Amino acid sequence: MRIATPDDLHAVTATLTESFFGDPLMSWAFPEKSIRAQRLSTLWRFMAEYVYLPGGFCTTTEDHSAVALWRDPSNLRSEEFRDRRGAEFFEAMHGDMDRLSAMSRSMAQHHPDDPHWYLLAVGVLPDHQGHGLGGDLLTHTLTNLLPSGMPAYLEATSTRSRTLYLRLGFEEISEFTAEDSPPIWGMWYPNS
Repeated sequence: MRIATPDDLHAVTATLTESFFGDPLMSWAFPEKSIRAQRLSTLWRFMAEYVYLPGGFCTTTEDHSAVALWRDPSNLRSEEFRDRRGAEFFEAMHGDMDRLSAMSRSMAQHHPDDPHWYLLAVGVLPDHQGHGLGGDLLTHTLTNLLPSGMPAYLEATSTRSRTLYLRLGFEEISEFTAEDSPPIWGMWYPNS
């Protein structure tokens, strides 16, 4: 397990696209199955290329079967991305932004104010799921890469991921939706 570099962009995007294709929240955000992979690929490429690889860090297994997108406490604001890449992102998404925007607004309303590391996403390729790989990647990051005493926050978007995060020591601090979306669980890792 290692920190990804910009050279890993294509593999990071592919892993997240495939691993989130059946995610309840992403299925709600992009209900049309025929274009969901394209929308997810665009979303993850923009997030990785313009936010998480240069402004935070992305962890990955050597074969890219699992990846995670992290941001540090000093780099949690999204205004810069919106100002610099928003129009390009909107165009690349073919304007299919209504539900994604609602999701983003709802997540922002429930996001804690205390300094923390933020995990936007952890994805494991479907044929590697259920073998502990996602948990191993997160445990490695939480134990070896995050500064001691610095908490972390994420949103679980499925009951399966929620169960994993609880097992790893995250605590559920909120449950909310974006309009009529499936539930989203805000989860806090005290790291103390």
